[in-house]
Amino acid sequence: MKYLEYPLFAEGFVNRFLMSEVHTQIRKFTRSTLNGRVNEWLKKGFAIHENPCRKEFIKERKGEIPGCPDFSHITNGDMLTFFDEEKQVKQYFPFGNPGVDGSGFYYQPTYLRMYGYTILLSEENDCVDFELETCGGLTLWVNDQLITDFTPFTRNLVKKTVVSIPLQKGKNHVVVCLDDLAERDTDYYFRMKRLGEADLKILIPVKEEVEEDILTQMELMLNGMCFDKEAYFSEDIRMNLNNPLDTLLNLEVVITPGEFIEKMEQSWKLIKVRKYTMESGQKGLPLFHTDEISPGYYYFTVVLEYKGIIIKRKIGNQLVRREFLLSDNDDSNVRKKLALDAVIRFAPENAYKAAALFQREREYQRAEDIILEELEGVRNRKDCSDFHFIIMIYIYRTFNRRISETLKGAIEEAMLNYRYWIDEPGDDVMWFFSENHALLFHCCQYLSGTYLPNQIFTNSGKLGTEVKARGEELLHHWFDEFFREFITEWNSNAYIPVDVLGIGTLYNLTDVDNPLHAKAKKALDMIFYSLAVNAHKGAVMTSFGRSYEKEMKGNYNAGTTSLLYVAYNAGYLNRACIGYLPLVLGDYQPPKEYEKFVSLNDGDEMIFQNTQGFENHANLYLYKNSKALLSTAIGFKPFQKGYQEHILQATIDETAQLFINHPGESFPYGSGRPNFWAGNGVLPLAVQYENTAILRYHIGEEERIGYTHAYIPISAFSRYQGEEGVLVLEKDGAYVAVKALCGLTIQEQGPNQFREFISQGRDNVWVVRVGSIKECGSLEDVLREFKKIEITLDGERTLVKDENGREYDLDPENILKVDGAPVYQYPETVEGKITWKETEN
Repeated sequence: MKYLEYPLFAEGFVNRFLMSEVHTQIRKFTRSTLNGRVNEWLKKGFAIHENPCRKEFIKERKGEIPGCPDFSHITNGDMLTFFDEEKQVKQYFPFGNPGVDGSGFYYQPTYLRMYGYTILLSEENDCVDFELETCGGLTLWVNDQLITDFTPFTRNLVKKTVVSIPLQKGKNHVVVCLDDLAERDTDYYFRMKRLGEADLKILIPVKEEVEEDILTQMELMLNGMCFDKEAYFSEDIRMNLNNPLDTLLNLEVVITPGEFIEKMEQSWKLIKVRKYTMESGQKGLPLFHTDEISPGYYYFTVVLEYKGIIIKRKIGNQLVRREFLLSDNDDSNVRKKLALDAVIRFAPENAYKAAALFQREREYQRAEDIILEELEGVRNRKDCSDFHFIIMIYIYRTFNRRISETLKGAIEEAMLNYRYWIDEPGDDVMWFFSENHALLFHCCQYLSGTYLPNQIFTNSGKLGTEVKARGEELLHHWFDEFFREFITEWNSNAYIPVDVLGIGTLYNLTDVDNPLHAKAKKALDMIFYSLAVNAHKGAVMTSFGRSYEKEMKGNYNAGTTSLLYVAYNAGYLNRACIGYLPLVLGDYQPPKEYEKFVSLNDGDEMIFQNTQGFENHANLYLYKNSKALLSTAIGFKPFQKGYQEHILQATIDETAQLFINHPGESFPYGSGRPNFWAGNGVLPLAVQYENTAILRYHIGEEERIGYTHAYIPISAFSRYQGEEGVLVLEKDGAYVAVKALCGLTIQEQGPNQFREFISQGRDNVWVVRVGSIKECGSLEDVLREFKKIEITLDGERTLVKDENGREYDLDPENILKVDGAPVYQYPETVEGKITWKETEN
C-alpha cells in the first residue's frame, strides 16, 4: 500500500482523513409543543430553545454507540453503507480548516453520521494526549480500541474534551464517527488537536499509481484561486486559476446560488455545472459571460480529479446585470412592472414567480405546476416553509377565480394540516423564535382561519374561526412588540425583506377598516424610515444584527437594495424579490417625506442615533454624507462570544467598503455562524463619534484564533496608500482610513488576495474614519495625519488621541468619553434622533 505523508507538528491538528460522505436519515419523534419568547435567543443563546426532539434523540443515542467500520481495505472511491444508504469515501483536503466540517442546512429533523479514517505514524510506543472539539457527538477508535464516545450533542455549541491515546511504534489506525441530529442550520464538525511534543506523522493510503507531487500541485493550485473583482457587470467572468501541470487539465466548476431558501423542492435544479479544459501552464480560467445565468451572489466550486481523487474548493462573487443599473424610473408603476418582469425572467420556479405570473395574467398552468411542486415543502413542514406558504395563501385568495379546483384543494389541504405556532404539537424543526418567522406564522394562521372559517384544522383540532382568532391575537402582540422594540436583527439585509413580505402581504389582504391593516401600514412606514435613513448609494451597508457573507459582499443583489428601488427609485432592481413582491402586488406607498434621507446633498452631513431590538439591546450610531457612511453598534456585548452580529461598517459604495471582525472560523467560505467574515468569534467594545469609530478587541487565550482582520478589497478603490499600520483609500472624492494598533499585513494569495488585512494580537485596537478628500487636501494628507493617532491600552480602558489632540476614552462601563465628557445618551428611542450639519451657502 502507498501512503501520502503529512507532518503533525506540536499543537497541530489531525485534519487529513479519508472521509465518508454524510449518511442521512430523516427521523420522526413524539409530537410536542414548545415554549419561549420570540427573539430572546439572540440575547441568551440557542440553548434556551432546545427542541424536544433533540432530548428524545440524545436519550436514544447515548444508549447505542455507532458501529466501527473496517477501513483496512477501504481506499478513496470505495463505498460505505449505513441506513441502507451507500456513500462514497473520499480523501479530505482541509484548505486551512483545522478539522473536518460537514455543516449544512436541513429542513427536517435528520440524523447525520459520517466516518473518517487516518493513520498516525509514531516512532515509538507512547501515550499521547489529544484535544477533541466537536459540534455533534464524536466516537474515536484507535487500533480497534474504543477511546471515547464523546456525546455532548449541544446544538451548534462546540464542546471539548481531552483523551489519552496509547500509540504503538509504527502505524496506528484511527477511525472517527461524527454524528448529530440536524435541526435546520447545523454546525457539524470535529477537530482533533495533538497536545505535547510527540513526533508523529499522518498517513493517507492511496493507490500505487497516485503521484504525490501531482496531487500537491493540484492542492496548491486551488489554494491560490481568486477573483480580480468584487462584482461582474454583464461581462466575461474570469477566475485566477493556474494550471501547474505539464499536461491538459480537465475540471468542473459547480455554480450554486448563495440564497439557499429560494426554492423548497428540488433545489438541486438551481445548481449549474460547467466543464473546462486548461492547457498546460495556462494562467487564468475564463468562465462565461455573466448574463448567461440569472444575476445574484454565487458560490463557484472548482472540482479537480486525479486518479479517482476529488479535490475541490469554493469561492464566491456577485453577478450583476447592467440593465438593472439603468432601470431607474420616476414612475413607481413602471418600476413595479419592471420588478414583476424581473421576477418572471430571473427568479427560480418558486411561489414568488407563480404570484408574478398570475399578476401579469401569464402562463397559469406553469404557475400552478410550480405551486403544486412547492406545496410538498409545506406539507412536510420544512423549515422556512412559512416564507413560501404566505404567498401561496395570497395566491389562493387574490387569484381564486384564476386557479383550478385542483390547486384550490391542494392549498386548502395544506392550510388545514399546517403547524402554525409553538402551542400546537409537532416533531418538525421549523424555527418559530425569530421575529420574521413568528410574523409569517401568525399571518398564515390568521389568513387561513379567515378563509376556512367552518373547517377543522387538524393539527390544533380547532375550528377555522378559532384559528383566525388565535392568529389575530398573536399578530396584535407581535405588532405591539415591534412598535416598542422594532427590528431586533437591526438593518439586516437578509431579514428586513422577510418582515416586509409578511407585513406587506397582511396589508394587501386586509380591509382598510381592519385594525391589522392600520398596524401593517404603521410597521411598513417604520421600516422604510429606517431603510431611508440607513441607505447610501442605493443600498443598506451598515452594521447588522444578523449578517451573512453573501449580503455583506453582494450589495447589488441584496433584498434591501431592490426595496429601495421599488420604494424610492434609489437602489437597483434585482431578483431578490421576497421583500418587494408584496409592494408590487399591492398599493402601499412608502412615505414621500423619507426620501430626503436616502441621498444627501454635497456638503451635508447626518448623524443618526437610535436604540432598538429585544429589550433595547442595540444602540446604533450612523454618520453619512453624500460620499461615505460609517455605522457602528455601540457597546454591544463587549468581549463576549459573538454570533452573526456585524459591528462596524465603513462604506463608499457597493464594493468600496471596509469591515472588521474577529473570525469565527479560520478558513473562508465555511458554514459557521459566525464564519470567516460574517459575525465575530468574540465581540469588540465598539464606539463611534461623528465620522470616527474605534474597536477594542480583547480575545481570551481559550479562543483558538488570536487575530482580527479587515475586509478591504483594494481593487474596488481608485487609490490607496499605507504604512506603519495605517491604510488609507479613496474613491469618487471620499476616503476611508484605518489604523490597527498591532499593525496590518495584507493577504497576498488565495480567495482573499488583496482583500484581507490581518492584525495579529489578542488585545488590539482599530480606528476607522470616513470623510471627503476635499476637506483634507489629498490622500497623502489623510495618511500623514492618520499616522499621528496615538493608541494606549490601560487594562480594559483604551485611550486614543487623534491628530488634532481630541481624546477618546473607552471602557466597558462608561463606553465612551470624548475630551473627558460623555457623548452618548443611550438608550434612545426606536425612532431615534437625527443631527444635521447642512451645506453653508
